[in-house]
Amino acid sequence: MSGEDSYDLAATSQFVFENLLFKWMKPILEEHKDRNVVLVGGCALNVLYNQNLSEYVFDKALSRKLYVPPNPNDCGLSLGFFLSHCPELRGKDFVYEGIELLDKDDLQSHVEKRNAKKVTTKEIVDIIKRGEIVGLVYGDSEIGPRALGNRSIICDPSFENMKDILNKKVKFREWYRPFAPVSLIQDANTYFHRVFESNYMSFAPKVKKEYHEQLRSITHVDETSRLQTVSINGHKVFTDILNELKDRNEIPVILNT
Repeated sequence: MSGEDSYDLAATSQFVFENLLFKWMKPILEEHKDRNVVLVGGCALNVLYNQNLSEYVFDKALSRKLYVPPNPNDCGLSLGFFLSHCPELRGKDFVYEGIELLDKDDLQSHVEKRNAKKVTTKEIVDIIKRGEIVGLVYGDSEIGPRALGNRSIICDPSFENMKDILNKKVKFREWYRPFAPVSLIQDANTYFHRVFESNYMSFAPKVKKEYHEQLRSITHVDETSRLQTVSINGHKVFTDILNELKDRNEIPVILNT
């Protein structure tokens, strides 16, 4: 299946999914208006539904919050079982405590073979502003289904067809897979509508119309974008890159996958 048929199937599936879940959720939300909401399970990875539900919850009760954990699907089960036996660790952020780089013992040989050198944040920004793609590997890997900065591929979303270039030459994946913009939490409302804190790419606000052209590679056909918001306490490398872009009077948004 390809072309319009595949687009129609994807859109119809999303429409039915959202309508069914809203049908089930709304009576519960109305009955328990004083309760916060936590979404778990694989369905909680549907960022469009999360965004629409968050807007509904926010509109109906300003004091109510909706939370989506970083790994709500099956990959979070083992962590959940672990925490059930170690209650003293509940509340700890395990997102960046996955396995270390498996072949780091070979790193020096790759450095010598490729005549590699260390680069600064400014040099990383120089590279992406030339329209090139950068792979980031920092610390331990992320736990969960998202690349959140420690194992990420980044580039400048203002370049035309950057999404297609990544799909065809780097990711080798389906056309419908989303790409995520990364923005500082304090700047996100400048470029996106109705932003909810989204450290784990859990929501999909719309890109503001005045930035559609400049952020074309992370603006989906429905104007949404799977946003990751960051702060200095969340991911220092991303924060430094975005602040460097701000210092250059560039749009401080990068594409992350």
